[in-house]
Amino acid sequence: MAQVTSGLRAILSHPATYRFVQRIFGGSATLRDFVGRFVRPQPGDRIIDIGCGPAQILYCMSDIRYVGYDPSERYIRDARKSHDPAHAQFFAGRFREEDLALHQPFDIGLLLGVLHHLDDEEASDVVGLLRSAIRPGGRLITLDNVFIDRQNPIARKLIEWDRGKNVRTASEYRALADRHFSLVNGTIVHKTFPPYTLYICECS
Repeated sequence: MAQVTSGLRAILSHPATYRFVQRIFGGSATLRDFVGRFVRPQPGDRIIDIGCGPAQILYCMSDIRYVGYDPSERYIRDARKSHDPAHAQFFAGRFREEDLALHQPFDIGLLLGVLHHLDDEEASDVVGLLRSAIRPGGRLITLDNVFIDRQNPIARKLIEWDRGKNVRTASEYRALADRHFSLVNGTIVHKTFPPYTLYICECS
């Protein structure tokens, strides 16, 4: 498990993950569309978000219990100021195996813009850790940039320039999830401005 925490610490100690998510979603309407289409939170759901930043996604959800982890003290301070502590808890640090005992099982886990920063072993380990944090029947949602055949050349170049050096194909992302979840549904999403290609994986 040491490789997972060191890997996550390396990528989440910088704002790269949060900047990636902000660049992808662009505005609140796009973020709300993502939440409504893929996260689909229900009243009372417990949600854990790894690499949460200042937890902007919370503005698109209501009547839930939310736990966010991020090693950036600044992001966590901002999140705590912005969100009701009765419904949201924030932890400055990386999510580790020993943290499982601090929380009840979650209904939904979020890994947004994380996996393409991790090698296969680190990525598999963090997906497995979140599988342990999620109740039976719960779901994990991942989102990352992806390489596909006949990709828009501008989208491919933008993705090649990303500081995350482990961008995968859709089948490679799916293989990571298949190690830990029995049901995996993947969706390729094309953004038009700027051109960009995403792979969203819903695991249960």
